[in-house]
Amino acid sequence: MFLNFITSDKIIIPAITIVVAIVVNKIIKKSIQKILDKNDNYKSKKKNTISILVSNIIKYAIILVALAICLSAWGVDISAIVTSIGVIGVVAGLALQDALKDIIAGCNIIMDDYFVVGDLVKINDFEGHVIDFGLKRTKIQNADGTVLIIANREISSVYNESMANTNLYLTFSASYDDKIDNVVDAMKEICEKISKLDKVIGNASYLGVDKLNDSSIDYMITLTCKSENRYGIKREINKIVKDVFDEKKISIPFPQIEVHNDK
Repeated sequence: MFLNFITSDKIIIPAITIVVAIVVNKIIKKSIQKILDKNDNYKSKKKNTISILVSNIIKYAIILVALAICLSAWGVDISAIVTSIGVIGVVAGLALQDALKDIIAGCNIIMDDYFVVGDLVKINDFEGHVIDFGLKRTKIQNADGTVLIIANREISSVYNESMANTNLYLTFSASYDDKIDNVVDAMKEICEKISKLDKVIGNASYLGVDKLNDSSIDYMITLTCKSENRYGIKREINKIVKDVFDEKKISIPFPQIEVHNDK
């Protein structure tokens, strides 16, 4: 009797439906990715975002179709359900207003290029990289690993740092004991090295002596880069400055304490 049960249409048809649904979902997901890969009009990060969004829509559509087939196999009258969809739609629309707003907002975010997965954004004073984007919510992770999960309908304004360029003005200190001409030559060499960095836009420039401090002289340079790259570039520049200063024997001032022995 158990064998008859597991080989009946009520078990076989739903089982086959679930397997087919999983396979079809994977095939369609790969097909979408291939289509986007062939389209050069989309940037790689935008391709990933569109792929995630479309895949989610298709996944839910396949689930609904598979569910309908399973219900039909179990003897549920699908036609009655279809007939009731109008009424159910009205009720669901009222009950799921927020969810519908999230979905509409998610589509608007893609169509209007607010951001894509991988972008560095600032939303409601929270800054981080978009790590996931779905029909209902967006996940953003900041530098310390904290993740903000925000409903798409709550995203009214976004500062996208991945789209913006920023001008960095950096100062570096040298000792009064070092000749200004030598330091200027070093700063110009540093600018040449900085200009060769992949994430720097254009050329870095030496601007001149910025400030005369109590125990050091500040020299200023400027460069342009994407806002999202500014922290990484600063770290690379610090290494370049240290290497060049060491090579040219230019001192980097540091606090010193004088100790007087009265004995």
